[in-house]
Amino acid sequence: MQSFKQFLNEEKNLHLEHIEDEVLNNGVDGTRQAINFLRGLRDMLAGSSKSGKQVRITVKWDGAPAIFAGTNPENGKFFVGTKGVFTKDVNLNYTPEDIDRNHPAEGLNRKLKIALEELSKLNIKGVIQGDMMYTSEDLKDETIDGEEFLTFKPNTIVYAIPKNSDLAKEISSSKMGIVFHTKYTGNTSYHLE
Repeated sequence: MQSFKQFLNEEKNLHLEHIEDEVLNNGVDGTRQAINFLRGLRDMLAGSSKSGKQVRITVKWDGAPAIFAGTNPENGKFFVGTKGVFTKDVNLNYTPEDIDRNHPAEGLNRKLKIALEELSKLNIKGVIQGDMMYTSEDLKDETIDGEEFLTFKPNTIVYAIPKNSDLAKEISSSKMGIVFHTKYTGNTSYHLE
């Protein structure tokens, strides 16, 4: 039998570097890559590209905590967890009592209980990982440069949504927000330690 950690195979999890890190990580080559990217971005925003190549822009979401959720194929039960699902003593949380035992810290405990309640409604197949962006208690109204925003700060970045937008209304009426980015796959027979 395989352990939970051996069972899971990461399907795709791209690590995105900040552009300034390319300079520090890769020296002269990284600097060239950063300059070429910025030139391409400039051309794209200006509506032209000298090389004819398309520049792709993505948003890097920076949430916390990392949430793992899915159905344990061995018992068919839905669970949530943190990166602790990969430790020797696997911490899968099927109930609020499991969360109390495995994650007693007040903030994480509350967030995991909300994740357990809300994500269990999604009928998730397999195991997925995401970054929690907010729970309703994290949302704040702020004025920035004279404009009203709905804000939340899950980690290091403050996200600001115009207060009167449809997105802000949708976020305000939700209990949590999460950005899923990785799916884990494997066969259905494994043993959880």
